[in-house]
Amino acid sequence: MADETTEVLIVGGSMVGLAQALFLARQGIRTLLVERHAEISAHPRAQAASPRTMELLRALGLEDAVRARENPHAQYGDILQAESLTGPELGRFDGPFRFDPHEVGTTGWTLIGQDRLEPVLRERAEELGADIRFAIEMTGFAQDAEGVTAVLRDVGDGSERTVRARYLVAADGSRAPIRTSLGIGHHGQGVFGRQMNIVFHADLDPYVAGRTFFLCFVSNPTVKGVLGKLGGADSDRWVLAPSLPPGADHRVYGTADCVELVRAAVGVPDLPVAVESATSWEIAAWVADRFRSGRVLLAGDCAHVMPPTGGFGGNMGIQDAHNLAWKLAWVLRGEAGPGLLDTYEQERAPVAEFTVDQGVIRYLQRSGLDEAAAARHRPETTVLFGHVYRSDAVLSEVGDDDTAVVEDPTTPTGRPGTRAPHLPLVRQGKEIPLHDLLDGGFWLLTGPNGTAWQEPAQALGLAFHRVGTEESPETVERFLTRYGVEDTGAVLLRPDGFIAWRATGAVGDPTGSLTAVLDTALQRALA
Repeated sequence: MADETTEVLIVGGSMVGLAQALFLARQGIRTLLVERHAEISAHPRAQAASPRTMELLRALGLEDAVRARENPHAQYGDILQAESLTGPELGRFDGPFRFDPHEVGTTGWTLIGQDRLEPVLRERAEELGADIRFAIEMTGFAQDAEGVTAVLRDVGDGSERTVRARYLVAADGSRAPIRTSLGIGHHGQGVFGRQMNIVFHADLDPYVAGRTFFLCFVSNPTVKGVLGKLGGADSDRWVLAPSLPPGADHRVYGTADCVELVRAAVGVPDLPVAVESATSWEIAAWVADRFRSGRVLLAGDCAHVMPPTGGFGGNMGIQDAHNLAWKLAWVLRGEAGPGLLDTYEQERAPVAEFTVDQGVIRYLQRSGLDEAAAARHRPETTVLFGHVYRSDAVLSEVGDDDTAVVEDPTTPTGRPGTRAPHLPLVRQGKEIPLHDLLDGGFWLLTGPNGTAWQEPAQALGLAFHRVGTEESPETVERFLTRYGVEDTGAVLLRPDGFIAWRATGAVGDPTGSLTAVLDTALQRALA
């Protein structure tokens, strides 16, 4: 018998694992997260939370908390290019995170490193009841038809205990020991190179010389990389992310090597430098062959890895966690059939393939881009908001293009499988963005003459809103146009904000229609 039980065991306590714990805890699911490191990493790694990630966190009331921890230099936005901080300037350009949602989303980028974002996720997850334990590693696990039994070891004293969980979420990063142990391979373009993160302390104010920038790209014979400040005006804490030269994969970079790289990036040969920590990682592009094996599901970097260009990787992982959390919750509560979990891979794997490719294209732009790759380039709005899901949890329409992975979200179709277009709704006299309201349950939106849907929707436990009850005529027209329905039509939104189904107009039996739709969307017919 196991020493303890939980509903979901999460292995990995970085951004994706913490987000998974947060989203599950918000759904009321008993969750245990274990992380072998003693504390959250001091390295910023991912540098920004995307508008879609911020939309998800905003619905949990976390937008202000996240923005309060934004990088102090985020206000400058642009990027300086130079041979070194003291050397000739090569130019300036707008940073990659100046994206304006153009009414596609509810909010914009937040320039925040993982080291600043992860404590916010952890604190809120623990407030909601998640059990998060650092300095605990999983040393082994076995699964059966009913769940997973895992062995946990305390890194400090070496003591072991077992835990029994109904499901295990692997969020253990790109090295992916859990995926590897399951025999799940991966495919893609492989490794492009290696990069370091060097967190250090040095007084660089005399060399910044009053200039303002978010990041400084440096390029000289000794170092090519990105230099950024980690603290406020009075801080001497910086990070240098140099690309390592070919053949350096297995070289051990010691403190002296790191100091040399920092000095070359600044352009001051005798600069006093105190290295706080350094780590290296692969720049690669691949996707796991499967995202699930029985009771084990993969999320984040163990499921897909992409170059850092574009800032897509960590944000993709958070969206994996969001997609998976509501499905786990509904299955664990007995409100959905177990087949609903199969739709996680059906939906997220094609999106991962597309997004990895977009990251590669942006990475290759640094060294010139062939025409075939350039032709595949899609705008940031499409990469972030244009996903089209095709799965058993989406009721596709006759004649729909079942090959499309994305569409242009600036001209939305409202078809099932797409993210619900942004819409300002009025609730109790207050205007609230639609996605602020999507927090765990299904919603049914109808046109101004869709009153016949209200009683069936509420009887089935759906949140209901008739657009036009208090909204302006402009908002009503926006709903009808962007969602592709008549004034008697209805649209069913899933807990993750994606459209599961729509009726373009009135139907003869709204109760029967909604019941059948929910049974399919939740895979209850197969339970």
